[in-house]
Amino acid sequence: MALLTKKISTLLLYFLFLSCLLPIGFFLYKHPAHNWDMLGYMAIVTRMDGVKDISEVHRITYKKAKENIPAQDYKQLVDSPGPRAKLAADPLLFERLLPIYIIKPLYTLSVYFFYKAGLNLPAATTAPSLVAFFLIGLLVFHWVKKYLKTAFAFLTSLLIMTSVFMIAVARLSTPDTLSAFFLLAAFYFILEKPNMPRLFLFLILAVFTRADNVITSFMIISFLTLGGKWEKRITKQQYFLMILGLAGAYSIIMFQARQFGWGFAYYPEYIKHMNFGRDFNAPFSLSEYFSYMFSKAVTGLISSQFTFFMFLAALILFQPFTSRLRSFSFDQMLVLLLASIMAIRFLLLPDLSDRFYISFYLVILFILIRKIKNYLNIARLDK
Repeated sequence: MALLTKKISTLLLYFLFLSCLLPIGFFLYKHPAHNWDMLGYMAIVTRMDGVKDISEVHRITYKKAKENIPAQDYKQLVDSPGPRAKLAADPLLFERLLPIYIIKPLYTLSVYFFYKAGLNLPAATTAPSLVAFFLIGLLVFHWVKKYLKTAFAFLTSLLIMTSVFMIAVARLSTPDTLSAFFLLAAFYFILEKPNMPRLFLFLILAVFTRADNVITSFMIISFLTLGGKWEKRITKQQYFLMILGLAGAYSIIMFQARQFGWGFAYYPEYIKHMNFGRDFNAPFSLSEYFSYMFSKAVTGLISSQFTFFMFLAALILFQPFTSRLRSFSFDQMLVLLLASIMAIRFLLLPDLSDRFYISFYLVILFILIRKIKNYLNIARLDK
């Protein structure tokens, strides 16, 4: 009886926390970002709904956007100087960007589900982000509650979920919030309840949500296998089976992009299209790429939370008596891994926008909380 009462109390506590997030979710639903990527995902869902002719896909996409979003927002999508006006006028040019959006199948399937459930098409593109926002909130509360007293964990989790970087990504018509939830769940089964099958399941889901998560997943699995500090042992056979699984998932996703003429490697073709402001037919020289990378780095450093979370990461890595890697704890090595993944991703996708690193930010926060908690426990023992 006591156990049942405790379970009911816990469920009510999570329900109360979710209830506190509902007004925020309602506000986000009523005030989405209406970012340009919304149009790309709308076009993919229109194709999934049976429309194959690109001129008709283009017409329906822009028509539904015009009908369902504020006039001022729609104007920014089609009348802004540069490529947006050209994309709004030229279906064939618009089609050349669709491979960027078709390689996020789990997100586009989610959008399609909400669209068929009755939401208008622009609203359907934000619905997966809102659902993922609530799921992240519940996981954040559950995780923080392991280290802080319930009332303080409740308040701390609400503050995290109402932070700028969380609110901003939840308003977007992108797969990033859903991707963040799957990656965060994978990290939970690394740090809190080590479980290889569940970890790998969430990594695969993350890859099907954003194909470029295959890089993150590969590095995480390799780190856990070869690093030697994770409490679960991964055999060579298990490692190669997981790598094979990642390769298979990536191949399935890339097969969709090939219908638009993009190669299996994807990134060489994507580099030609990542800067919408240039001529798609012009070659992208190495110097232009580094110039573009530099401009995106500067933009990211002044407009994102990246530097703040790197400061928090530095606090985790700080050790007063030694700087040898061998003396680093598993948590510290994991933070170094996150920094390495960020660096590699930036080389391939020059963008420091917070939306790509939400799960990393949250993991850094949790590790820092755990480190502070351990210091406090040691201090109590010393007394």
